[in-house]
Amino acid sequence: MLLALSFFSGAAGLVYEVLWARRLALVFGSTALAQTLTLAAFLAGLAAGSIVLGRACDRAAGPLRFYGALEWAIALAALAAPPLLALPLGAARPLGPALLLLQAFLIGGTLPALCRAAGGEAQASVGRVYAVNSAGAAAGCLAAGFWLLPALGLSLSFPAAAALNAALGVWARLAREAPSTVAGEKPRAEAAQTPLGLVLGAVLLSGCAALACEVAWTRLLALALGSSAYSFCEMLAALIAGLAVGSAAAARPAPRRARPAVVLGAALVGAGLSLLLLLPAYGRLGLYAARLRLLFGTSAADFYAFEAAKLALCVAALLPPSACLGAVLPVCARLASSRERGRAAAVGAALCANTAGNVLGAFAGFWLLPSLGIEGLLKAGTTVFAAAGGALLWSAARPGSRAAWAAAAALAWVGLRAALPRWDMRLLCQGLYRAPWLESRDLDALLRRPKLLFYREDREASVAVLEDPGGLRSLRVDGKTDASSGADMRTQIELGELPLLLRPRARRALVIGWGSGVTAGSMLRHPLERLDAVELLPGVARASAFFGAVNGEPLSDRRLALSIEDAKTFLARQGPAYDVIVSEPSNPWMAGVGDLFSRQFYGRAAARLAPDGVMAQWFHVYEMNDDLLRLVVRTFRASFPHVAIWSMRGSDLILVGSRRPLAPDFAALEGRWRTPGVRADFERVAVSFPATLLGEQAAGERSAAALAGDGPLADELRPVLEYEAPKAFFRETRAGAIYALDDRGDPSRRRELLLARYLAWRGRPLGSLEYADRFLDAVDVPRERPRLVELLADWARRYPRDPRLARARADFGRIGR
Repeated sequence: MLLALSFFSGAAGLVYEVLWARRLALVFGSTALAQTLTLAAFLAGLAAGSIVLGRACDRAAGPLRFYGALEWAIALAALAAPPLLALPLGAARPLGPALLLLQAFLIGGTLPALCRAAGGEAQASVGRVYAVNSAGAAAGCLAAGFWLLPALGLSLSFPAAAALNAALGVWARLAREAPSTVAGEKPRAEAAQTPLGLVLGAVLLSGCAALACEVAWTRLLALALGSSAYSFCEMLAALIAGLAVGSAAAARPAPRRARPAVVLGAALVGAGLSLLLLLPAYGRLGLYAARLRLLFGTSAADFYAFEAAKLALCVAALLPPSACLGAVLPVCARLASSRERGRAAAVGAALCANTAGNVLGAFAGFWLLPSLGIEGLLKAGTTVFAAAGGALLWSAARPGSRAAWAAAAALAWVGLRAALPRWDMRLLCQGLYRAPWLESRDLDALLRRPKLLFYREDREASVAVLEDPGGLRSLRVDGKTDASSGADMRTQIELGELPLLLRPRARRALVIGWGSGVTAGSMLRHPLERLDAVELLPGVARASAFFGAVNGEPLSDRRLALSIEDAKTFLARQGPAYDVIVSEPSNPWMAGVGDLFSRQFYGRAAARLAPDGVMAQWFHVYEMNDDLLRLVVRTFRASFPHVAIWSMRGSDLILVGSRRPLAPDFAALEGRWRTPGVRADFERVAVSFPATLLGEQAAGERSAAALAGDGPLADELRPVLEYEAPKAFFRETRAGAIYALDDRGDPSRRRELLLARYLAWRGRPLGSLEYADRFLDAVDVPRERPRLVELLADWARRYPRDPRLARARADFGRIGR
């Protein structure tokens, strides 16, 4: 019964950590600083609760009754969270952290109470309880990431977890107290062998190094496995599972001559040594992930099987060091229990030292990651582990042999570190998790081809610029290509040009997501008075210098104001109204990006848009399905009722929305097109006429509404997009609903498109060169073939003797074969 309570208590505690991190990100933003502060507050609450409530538990009449009361209090705090956090932002900002601290404080007292209730010898009983508690935490992490948040969302997940706490409280209060659990423990001779301050100091240092390494592991596995919410969940679950294994091993009877301080020191040295020896394999994790992906197909069942395989890979990567760390708490509790103090207080002291170190480690990881990088931060962690363990072994060694052993160990450590090969970051920056087509090639040889021009560890993500042998450059964020000087140029240019041609008198604009800087550079070719840009990652802004040949160096333009911050918090502030807003975030399968397609985000954007302004939103049909495409369009239309959709070469979409019907000034549009800068911009991607750009419109307002349909909206509190998009990414599906509703293929709907209105305004049909331009624009896109048949027929009817027509027919026939 006690172990069952421990399991479910650990599960509930980890669920709350996940929920609070997610919920407060909506209040304070998704920056690494905000996330670090949230984690540090939760850990600080745990540390305070473990020592204060641990001592209180020893004074209580029965530990299980005390534990039951804590569970009820935790449930009440969880029930209070959703209504308090739903208050206006000014009230939610102070109330959220206060409630987080209170709940973490209460959770911190549960493990000491359970350990006191277990009775028996300290190391064995604490080891068993902590092992089961950690196993429950790992299960809670997986449950939160794979079921609770996707199915219930944030608002309902808090009450669901509260119901579990309430049930645990009832169970504990009804349980029968064992008489032996009330008494304290007698001091032992081993108490004098090692100063308790040294033990707790070593535990604090190990906790600091462990959390700093967790920061590095999170970033490493994002590069190797992809930065989806599922990958983060699997990394954390694997780490906690390793702690469970280590604490279970520590619960086994130890040899009589084994001194606790020596065991603790050996465990810490083992954590550092195993981590150091694993570093070469860590540098090739991306390669292992790519080969692992080749074992699975693309079915729904394969998705979950692959996620299980990813979890197994995480366990293999993290088990040796985390298992060593799992032995720390039971052994430390044994040493603390050797003093004249109660069991719960001893466990609380050990937990407090470890968790206080975690708080320091969270900030250490935050500040050191950009300068040390992932590899450097992990190496620093190995040294801290070894130093903390070495200090304990030093204190337990014979005085005459200490110096010799210390010198030999230090030399061996330095030599081993120097002998290890450095990582080839090209293996990690390639994003091999999304490249199953590599199955028949020599991956190692292939990956030596690109040049790594730039690499930076930002606090939020890893940023790299790679150049292939042909000279094409790509910007990679956590291994995923977010911009390039090649195939992405068409999208990057049109995303900036299109809304400004539809609103040629725009004076102030905003671009969300910097990328390569090409979109901002295209927008600055227009006579804007000011262009604001928001980018979360400073490394992305720095990396754009490597795209100077294609982006026009927008950072040197005095009209540009670049802000490095979260776009949600930027829009939430009071500010000027924009004539045009362009949003080009990354793909929504990446953790946190789904919020930039939510109704709350679009509501904030609409509030910052001028009455006749337009918003252009990038989206994609590759690695996407129809349900999610409809969800995004439906959510976009909720804030912008007048929506048109442009389709670019069968892969990318631009949603153009406004609160008033789109009524472009075609005379101003043509005038702007004729300016040298704009015309040259389009000529770079072989678009020579306004009719070609307008001809890419696939859906007018009626078809956009039909595509959206009825149903729920994307919501920050229920992140369906963030959890469903990775499945579409894995299954390599393609959203085709937009093409089924393509207005260009229906004469009755074609009249509603801007191209038809443009041709009516100018009073003449497409010219021969315009036909040729539209043909060349779509000839190599398989989805455009039915429309090209009609285009060629119309071209032949109007210009039957045009020599370009004959060449186009020949090209069409050759590609068709």
